[in-house]
Amino acid sequence: MQAVNRDRLCANSRITLTSFVEGAYLPWTKEERRASTSKGHHEIWINHIRYHVGELHLREFRTVDASRMLRAIAEANDLTKTTLQHIKTVLSTIFTYAKNEGALDGANPVDGVLIPRHAKEPGETHAYDLGQVLQILECLPFLEKSLVATAALAGLRRGELCGLEWTDYTGNELVIKRSIWMSVVNLPKTRASRDSVPVIPALAELLDEYRRSVGNPETGLIFHSGDGLPVCVNKVGRRVIRRALEAIPLPWYGWHAFRRGLASNLYELGAQDIVVQRILRHSKPHVTRERFIKVFDRTVLDAVDKVQTRIEELRQRKEDRRQLELKFVDASVDLPLTVNTENPTGCGFPPFSSFRPPSGHQRIVGSVVSYSK
Repeated sequence: MQAVNRDRLCANSRITLTSFVEGAYLPWTKEERRASTSKGHHEIWINHIRYHVGELHLREFRTVDASRMLRAIAEANDLTKTTLQHIKTVLSTIFTYAKNEGALDGANPVDGVLIPRHAKEPGETHAYDLGQVLQILECLPFLEKSLVATAALAGLRRGELCGLEWTDYTGNELVIKRSIWMSVVNLPKTRASRDSVPVIPALAELLDEYRRSVGNPETGLIFHSGDGLPVCVNKVGRRVIRRALEAIPLPWYGWHAFRRGLASNLYELGAQDIVVQRILRHSKPHVTRERFIKVFDRTVLDAVDKVQTRIEELRQRKEDRRQLELKFVDASVDLPLTVNTENPTGCGFPPFSSFRPPSGHQRIVGSVVSYSK
């Protein structure tokens, strides 16, 4: 590290990108970033970036190098645009850190790099609606049922489920204070995530019953594997929930489908997206709108049916107006024609007066006022 630091602080630094990343950047992520984030950046570097960097020096890396790298990665691997965006983000963060440490001056060379247009589109994400959630709850053992209910009705993430303690549960809300990933205890993902979520009576009933079944504990983890360690929700999903859903049958879309499902169910029931954002504890509203709220097929059909109903209402209103106009015309035809005997024209208009007012005086004809000269 001393050699790396000396080279990095030199004005004419010739340190390679590989040396900088493995000697400075990855150790920094372990200290300053969440364990899951650090692991993800390390895997992306080893699996996708390192091979394409070679012995290229940090200060010689240009935007064209990043662009060619992403194209080469896309051609060599069947990756989606989302994965390529993650790779670009990691590469950009490396150069941002280098700028902050004085190892690089000038613009970040990854800014402006385009994702290859022909890369594979990301797969469709899914959300469980309320009917499917109830189906799933009916076929699960008690621990798994309580886990799924908390994920589906409170919208907690996997790490937040693992980190829940009984002191966080008040009966009508859950206070999210921690997240556990592979036995590593962290704060929740963002500042907005460190908040409370309401517990509806249906969820409270399940949690209270589950609490009684494990001896009414006052402290400790809510969901654990029996030895006090947090439950591994991924194993529960693969070994228990997936197998139980095969008998319904219903696909297993993963734990995030419950969180998306809560957002979608709330939106379908009329909640505004800013309210959904608050319940899911997202930092930015566009994340809730673009990534979590899914419009169910039946909602689309209901909306189309409403359009059809509105069209029929407008057509009926137009027909009723036309029928009323026809009745009015028929009634006017049947009226007797009266002739004003004082009017020689016999047209029903009042006779014209021969009186002419003096010049400058007004003359009123019907509702029109005119002046004579």
